[in-house]
Amino acid sequence: MILILMSVLIFGAVSVAAYAAYTTAVTERNPVTLRLRELRLLHANTASVAYGRRPTLLLKLIAQVGGFLPASDGSDAMRTGLVRAGFRRADAPLIFLGSKILMAAALPIAWTTFAYFAARPLGNTFVASVALGFIGFYVPTMFIGIRQRQRHGDILSALPDALDLMVVCVEAGLGLGAALQRVGVEIRLASRQLSDELAMVNSEMQTGVSRTDALRNLAERTGVEDVYSLVAMLIQTDKLGTSVAQSLRAHAESMRTKRRQRAEQMARKASIKLAFPLVFLIFPALLVIILGPAGIQLLKALSADR
Repeated sequence: MILILMSVLIFGAVSVAAYAAYTTAVTERNPVTLRLRELRLLHANTASVAYGRRPTLLLKLIAQVGGFLPASDGSDAMRTGLVRAGFRRADAPLIFLGSKILMAAALPIAWTTFAYFAARPLGNTFVASVALGFIGFYVPTMFIGIRQRQRHGDILSALPDALDLMVVCVEAGLGLGAALQRVGVEIRLASRQLSDELAMVNSEMQTGVSRTDALRNLAERTGVEDVYSLVAMLIQTDKLGTSVAQSLRAHAESMRTKRRQRAEQMARKASIKLAFPLVFLIFPALLVIILGPAGIQLLKALSADR
């Protein structure tokens, strides 16, 4: 059963890789595909440099493998999640799906191979292979979730400082577009993620996208609630014609207040988080150290009385 399972998995993996390599080679020789790719890269370079990076052969193969999965209704949601995790490539969804397939096949194959060379079954090999395939299929999803949380926290922590810089730039006489560009350059040392997002907003406005749409795209790409409120404030200020500097200053003060409140909340949660290690790890060791010698002397005294 193990040999049959290994043979089927290896044959499937080799067949998929061969087909992906063949499809990639045929696509590379197609002049129409090459021309469309050049136009797509040219259009992407006007919006972001990240889109113009040439993919490696491994990423091409993974994307080809991911193309075997049928398109689902949640493709737009998947692309939004990848963009919020920092993956803005055009073929990022295909690479993501291909990674899920490869991980679902690689973990059972590695487990079965290890059990075969160990010359002893490590439990029920078939059940373990199915469980590892299920786990491997969701490993890329967990990785994307972790990246989203890290990027969310990075943008959220740097946003108040960016707003303060934006207030200074606007009050110095710069327009909103020039202020976004300047803040994107200055905030890069503190937060590269926020700097890239602000640079992309400025690039979109320079390529003809309206300010409202560019700001809304910023909120969609980040997925941060504070960025949504900032974008809503800027759009409302632009429509009503009120002072941008005063609105930004008031919003910056509220953002600093929220950041202080989040820090206080985390400080209050620290005592609760320390309860488990204190009760189950530190207190037992202290009890053994303090009461241990007294217990030994008590046992000696009782044994001497007998």
